[in-house]
Amino acid sequence: MRKISGAELADLTALRSVCLPGQGRVSQVLVSDGSFYDPRRIRSLVEALARHFAVDLVALRQRCSGLLDMRNYLPLPLSSQLVLVPLTLAQMGEKTGYINLLAIAQVLSKGEFSSITLNDGIELTCWLSPGAVRERLLRARFILWELSAEGMLPSPGPGEIWRQKLEIIRAILE
Repeated sequence: MRKISGAELADLTALRSVCLPGQGRVSQVLVSDGSFYDPRRIRSLVEALARHFAVDLVALRQRCSGLLDMRNYLPLPLSSQLVLVPLTLAQMGEKTGYINLLAIAQVLSKGEFSSITLNDGIELTCWLSPGAVRERLLRARFILWELSAEGMLPSPGPGEIWRQKLEIIRAILE
């Protein structure tokens, strides 16, 4: 098992902590074409992503905190294509994982918890209610919209595909 570079992490769809037999707690990094395991904790991987995108996490959290008027479980918009939404993706150990807002296809109810399906068909169990998941997705969508309106996030190009993805997310949340 090796440390994954920031460039490989940039294609992230989800990030969660898992327990592997004989190796203990490791981070599972899901990307659009597969998954990797990294020995670092989730927090270290988020810091590596921020370094890759040249983003100051402290300043980003302060900005998001001011916009949402809250301090915990803040979405992290590292770029217009990577908005990390904090969700409870494990029951033990490091419970909080992250899913890229633009990689979510649907949120389904599984009893009192929820199931999140990614664009590539992978289904992840989330230990939050569907209402709580939708609320966090709405916060992330709001942050992405506000920061892009202020010109703080680079746009992907003339097609502005991320705006189309936001409309798809809006449809999922309704």
